[in-house]
Amino acid sequence: MKSTLFAACAALSLLAAPVALCAQNPEAQAEDVMIDDAVASDEPDELTQAMAMLGAMFPAEPLTAEQEARLPQAQRIINRMIPDGTLSEMMGSMFDKMLGPIMQMGGSAATTTVTAATGLSTYDLDLTPEQTEELAGLFDPAWAVRQEREMAMLPDMMTQMMDAMEPGMRKAMAELYAINFNPTELAEIEAFFLTETGTNYARKSFTMSSDPRVLSATMEAMPAMMGTIGSIEQKLAEATADLPAKRNFADLAPAEQARVAELTGYAVEEIEANLYATEEASWEAMDAADAAADEAAAEADAE
Repeated sequence: MKSTLFAACAALSLLAAPVALCAQNPEAQAEDVMIDDAVASDEPDELTQAMAMLGAMFPAEPLTAEQEARLPQAQRIINRMIPDGTLSEMMGSMFDKMLGPIMQMGGSAATTTVTAATGLSTYDLDLTPEQTEELAGLFDPAWAVRQEREMAMLPDMMTQMMDAMEPGMRKAMAELYAINFNPTELAEIEAFFLTETGTNYARKSFTMSSDPRVLSATMEAMPAMMGTIGSIEQKLAEATADLPAKRNFADLAPAEQARVAELTGYAVEEIEANLYATEEASWEAMDAADAAADEAAAEADAE
């Protein structure tokens, strides 16, 4: 279920992007947020603290007196762009088109059940669908019903998340309009949005920017984007080529390792064990991502 929520939250960030696009530029990016089931349900204080820490990373300057004076008009504009229920309405119409395929990338429920129960990744397993379902039944006899019920709940859960997101988004967007546009510009924008065409644009700009075509175009651009990242890594390596090489913990002399242990309060053995666990988790995450991509590609080919 957690992987499904993660995929859904990633999709939520795509839905939030059009709001920023309307006020900023096409390169605005949304954050991906992973909600840990345990933290969200059993440790609300920790979740609140974590969200407060994230919020503190992006402090916003208070509005000036001039911007405050423009805020009421900016709020009227945003209320036409994002009337109550806009995001949940979008969620309802887009769930099947966008979120369904994205959440399928998390893998089948049977596969997820088996990998979670055995600690093995999909790369470690060479099973037919029938064998996977047989094993899933050993660990969770109700795995299929469980998946069906969880998936049935998701649309309502996502709608609630969008409803929770909407007021804060509307407030932030109104402030951005008050900051970025002068009174004359705000008046012209509002006049346009009061027209039939303007109202139509305000609402459809959301839907169009979140259309599966946009996501598809983004995916098609991934090879070029990854190539750019590779170029950046090479340039960074060239820029730091004359610097001493970084050392891992294993590269340190025993005395240096002892100093690290003294300052951190962790024994050398504990640090080494943590490094090993971190490396293992990293490889498992990469394997899971590759497996999800392979499975999604196989399903697409089968269709």
